[in-house]
Amino acid sequence: MQTNIDIYLIGFSVLIFLIIAFLFIRKISNKGGLKVKIEPVTDAFEIKDMDDPELQNQQAFDFQAQQETTFQELVVLNLISVDKSPFDIDQIFGFMTNSSVQLAHGFFTHKDDNNKEIFRIANALNPGTFAEDTKTFAIIIATDLNNVSNPIETVKEMVNFAYDFSEKFHANICDAERMPITKQMISHIETKAQEIMRLKQLADFD
Repeated sequence: MQTNIDIYLIGFSVLIFLIIAFLFIRKISNKGGLKVKIEPVTDAFEIKDMDDPELQNQQAFDFQAQQETTFQELVVLNLISVDKSPFDIDQIFGFMTNSSVQLAHGFFTHKDDNNKEIFRIANALNPGTFAEDTKTFAIIIATDLNNVSNPIETVKEMVNFAYDFSEKFHANICDAERMPITKQMISHIETKAQEIMRLKQLADFD
């Protein structure tokens, strides 16, 4: 009998202790004694891209100032030397001239029949521009499909330009992440261009 009473007393004591502990913790919490420190999360990939000593951040293509749409549909292709050796800058200028692109502010631009830029070509290495003494093993081609009159034709001309350049200068055609591009990726870009073209036509119809 005495043993049962001892068990009851122990159980009751534990219960009282838990109740007191609960009330004490709640009191501290209500007074702001328990705080959670939230540290800001940094996107390591984004910082790495910004500080890359060789390849310039492709956000240098600022189409925002040239277009009025609320969002962009950027298409970016990288052309990178197979062995990372610099391209012959004189040959590049000759190739650009034969491709009917124009040099302005250190960038080459390809324009449509209405003299509107449809895509831009730049040095992918800092400082991102072309000059007579430029040494680079990578260039980028970029456009904003929402800012061209014919997205389908723009993609076609970009891809054709990339293939011509890669054959002439022994370069790999890569995507925005600088990974070798595949036919599936090109097909996806073409599909995106077709959808944007359809939306433009619907907007013009309205």
